[in-house]
Amino acid sequence: MQEFTFRELTEGELFDPNTLSQGTPFTQAAFYGDWQRHLGKRVRRFTASTEGKVMAYFQIIKYPLLSGKSYLYAPYGPVVKNPSDEIFRTLKAELARIAQEENAVFVRLDFTPHVPTETLSKFFTTAPPFTYHSSYFQPRTEWFLPLQKSEYDLLSDMHKHTRYSIRLAGERGVTVEIVTKDFKTYFDSFYALMVETAKRNGFNLHPKKYYEGIFESLDGIAAYLSVARFEDTILAVNLIIVYGGVASHIFGGSSSDERHRMPAYLAQWDSIRHAKLLGCTDYNFGGISTDSGVYKGWEGLTSFKKKFGGRKVVHSDFFDLVTRPLWYHLYNIRKRLKSAGL
Repeated sequence: MQEFTFRELTEGELFDPNTLSQGTPFTQAAFYGDWQRHLGKRVRRFTASTEGKVMAYFQIIKYPLLSGKSYLYAPYGPVVKNPSDEIFRTLKAELARIAQEENAVFVRLDFTPHVPTETLSKFFTTAPPFTYHSSYFQPRTEWFLPLQKSEYDLLSDMHKHTRYSIRLAGERGVTVEIVTKDFKTYFDSFYALMVETAKRNGFNLHPKKYYEGIFESLDGIAAYLSVARFEDTILAVNLIIVYGGVASHIFGGSSSDERHRMPAYLAQWDSIRHAKLLGCTDYNFGGISTDSGVYKGWEGLTSFKKKFGGRKVVHSDFFDLVTRPLWYHLYNIRKRLKSAGL
């Protein structure tokens, strides 16, 4: 039986789960944890090793609940190499210890790469689907566009309306700039378009300081903006993060003005083209709605993403380590009522 040693990393120590699993989502990258700290969240990073080799990385983020309680979440983590009953058994014990230190009701886990449900259910509790929808939890289904094909073939595989809109944007005077430095110069335009897009599509934003913190860190990581203009007016901005060989579209906003010029389509297409130029294997459009109805209100954005071609990527169910059963029961009641609109 293998024995695993867990160690909490100190500030500045290397934290690179991508060495265990190529294509690890950026939410387990160190810079993502730094973004959460900018919001005042407590972030802790750990490794699990056996025979001198690191076999798991995970960072967990602390979120407050009522009465001084909290829960912990590892977004698309832990990242585990060679999953086994032994590592999950010792992981469970270590997480229980951490949860006690943080007065946490439960720890939510989001394993990468995919681990079979029958394996995880031996050690953790399957989270109820009505608890999935939160601005803090990562989506269960995302839309990926593989980039191995030529640009001609990528265009050919798109929905005809999307292909037409990309061409029309260029004909109607829209231009796109790929920005790879001095990101803060574009923040005000980006945030104004995000606010406008959120109002138009009926979703909520994080506090402004969250986005400000991200833009302040972009010069130190692999990232770019695609900025669509008509004449001197910025009409659309996309923020793309490159990590693990995947270009992830994490935020984007577009103006309600000049929509007949289709700037969002050309901005997205040039984002894809630049990802291909960088040698990325996939372009991740982010979360989409599914037939389960968990992510209501995403239908319009989901249709927009799918028409660029690609495939859906389904992540595992959420699994919880429950440390305070009564409080966990009360949390679930509150989430069920909220999901029902009560």
